[in-house]
Amino acid sequence: MNYKVIPPRDELKEIISYFWVGTLNVETQSPSDLYYIIANTLTEITFAFSGTEKNDELLFSIVQGHTQTPLQLHVNGFYHVIGVSLYSYAVPTLFNLSAFELNEEFISLTTFLGKDGHMLNEKIAQASTTEERIEILSDYFISLLKNQNSHDKRMITAVQEIKKFNGNPKIIDLASNSFLSHKQFNRRFKEFSGFNPKMYARIIRLESAIKNFPQFSSLTEVAHYTGYYDQAHFIREFKELTGFSPRNFWKLSEV
Repeated sequence: MNYKVIPPRDELKEIISYFWVGTLNVETQSPSDLYYIIANTLTEITFAFSGTEKNDELLFSIVQGHTQTPLQLHVNGFYHVIGVSLYSYAVPTLFNLSAFELNEEFISLTTFLGKDGHMLNEKIAQASTTEERIEILSDYFISLLKNQNSHDKRMITAVQEIKKFNGNPKIIDLASNSFLSHKQFNRRFKEFSGFNPKMYARIIRLESAIKNFPQFSSLTEVAHYTGYYDQAHFIREFKELTGFSPRNFWKLSEV
């Protein structure tokens, strides 16, 4: 799959990590082609099309919740996808829904958004270019921001702190800075991240390792940089959260 990441508008950077576009090679795609899902702290909304031309049909739209479980799905039937990856705390901020309720979920956009989901599907289907579709999604999220629900800035800050330090800050310090007991902090954190703090930190550390791997010459170096005890710890965590050893994962990404 040819994959491209597109940054959001400045006013959306607090809630959207990035937009993305994926196009399969129609000539080489086979019924055995797989779409790999790994542990992920982001919530994704994806639109799938029957091809890459202007008049191709919108086949479906889905909301894929953040997950700690690797999964493999067959992708035959569509060739072009456009998605938006939201930070988990955008779920309670924009939709008045605990992020934990989307953990491990895989549901249709219309089930999640109701009338708004139908409206977005119609607009996305009628648009003829990727740029137009991203503009439609951007305008929609900006409209939500203007009417956003009240939110807990302390929890959003705690989530952002774990991400900022590659999953390595002390959870007890975050709870103390939030003026909450450890139990209260864990409950509120799950509402804004979708995970308990320890699991969220583990997945953030994995995401940091994947992002920073090209800068290093060995697994040991990237393991120490991202806060793993040693290479063995890194490999064990990597397999659990991606379904692959690090070397097989990066071989797969080169295909």
